[in-house]
Amino acid sequence: MTSFSTDGDPGAALEILDRFFEGVDRGRLFENPGSGGLPELRRRLWEALYLLLVWQRPYLEAARGLDWPYAALERRRAWFERHAAGDPAGAAGREARLFLALLPFRGQWRRLLEVQRGMPAHPEIRALVGREARRAAAKLAKKAQKRYKLRHFLQVLKKPQLPAAKGILRIFSLPYLFLHPGLLERLSRKYLLYVEPPWGVVFRHTWLRVFAAAAAPCLFGLGGPEDRAFLDGQDGILTTPLCHGDFLDDPPLDAAPAAPAFDLVFNASFDEMPRKRHAFLLNVLQQPELRDVTALFIGRGSDANVGRAAAMIRAAGLAERVALRANLLRREVPAALQEGRLGVQVSLHENGCRSVYEYFRADLPCVATSAMAGMDPAIFNPATGRLLPDAAFSGALRAALNNPGVFAPRRWFLENSGAENASRVLNATFQGIFREQGWPWGADIVPLGSSGASRYLDPGDYKAFKPQFAELLTLFRSLPGLPVRLADE
Repeated sequence: MTSFSTDGDPGAALEILDRFFEGVDRGRLFENPGSGGLPELRRRLWEALYLLLVWQRPYLEAARGLDWPYAALERRRAWFERHAAGDPAGAAGREARLFLALLPFRGQWRRLLEVQRGMPAHPEIRALVGREARRAAAKLAKKAQKRYKLRHFLQVLKKPQLPAAKGILRIFSLPYLFLHPGLLERLSRKYLLYVEPPWGVVFRHTWLRVFAAAAAPCLFGLGGPEDRAFLDGQDGILTTPLCHGDFLDDPPLDAAPAAPAFDLVFNASFDEMPRKRHAFLLNVLQQPELRDVTALFIGRGSDANVGRAAAMIRAAGLAERVALRANLLRREVPAALQEGRLGVQVSLHENGCRSVYEYFRADLPCVATSAMAGMDPAIFNPATGRLLPDAAFSGALRAALNNPGVFAPRRWFLENSGAENASRVLNATFQGIFREQGWPWGADIVPLGSSGASRYLDPGDYKAFKPQFAELLTLFRSLPGLPVRLADE
């Protein structure tokens, strides 16, 4: 369902959606589905939503607002539900159920699980399941790492106290592994799951619906209100804005240079430049009000993609103003950030983007695009920076550079964010869930970290959970056909 290119025509996508909504409002959708029938219409609608909500977010924000597709679907959900309930055995009922299951209506995951059980052989369902499997396989194939320890993608936060209460398990990477049949069912017998999809949800990751079928509620950590609003409508799913970058640790700052060498710092992977939008930022730097502004681009990436980034800088005529440093070690990043005065983030979608919190920790305010999915707008405030549309970006950068004294990002970070603060808030969230389930609480969760192989702030916590990791490793190794090789802990 991805015939639209990443730079396809967003106006055409809006027209497809408008025609669909008009057909629903006239009540004639099932009478005259158009060329190719309703399956073709669903395909084109999904592609239009994918283009607008993933690759053309700045356009959608300016044209209709980022919430418009979800709100427009919600206004018409009852119409589809009436058809699904009124003609359960007929063609109209079947088609209505497919619309509710395949498009991002509120409650989509529940509907999709129901349709999978009731119509497993339907061509659209078979195609969806096949795409999901291929997508997960492609993600794993792209990774340089081929052998994993469990602590590379999950973390025990609290031991089970069975039969009285479950433990808590954090899943911070490779969440598509949990598509494996039977894995989640067995895990959820002993653990409540806290899931942090590295790239958020942005509606399209319907394979995450498997978490909605777990034996206990799953808590999803999602920085963006768009993702949280979508998942709040799914059965069995709870949400929190705490994820990834919120759990950044706080090593002491090195002495800052007397005079920063660069005006801006942009920390973004060179391997994902279309999503991170290096080209957009280079265009911003060519605007008249920023003609004297310098920038440092840092990030990880292959030699080929780093070379492409360098070529883009030269082609933009910015080689004298923009420096590039690739593949710094994580411990080298704080010193690099302190060479700048202002951080920038212009990605299309993230989930609790670590680089923004790294700016704040280094006492750099940040100017970020409001079109970005996956960031909590509450972290952008008078102390930390600005969150605003693309059209206002160059002016906002100029204003922030001209008035550096109005910000206090590190003070805000120390008071409101970081591993200790965020872990304390997350702990209170889990206590509330345990109360609602009628489970005794006992010991608190251990503090979370934002990076590293195990993400334990205290290495002793990992050692304390070795028996639980050994038991989990036995479980994972018992699954036939698991698509990764697991090493001993």
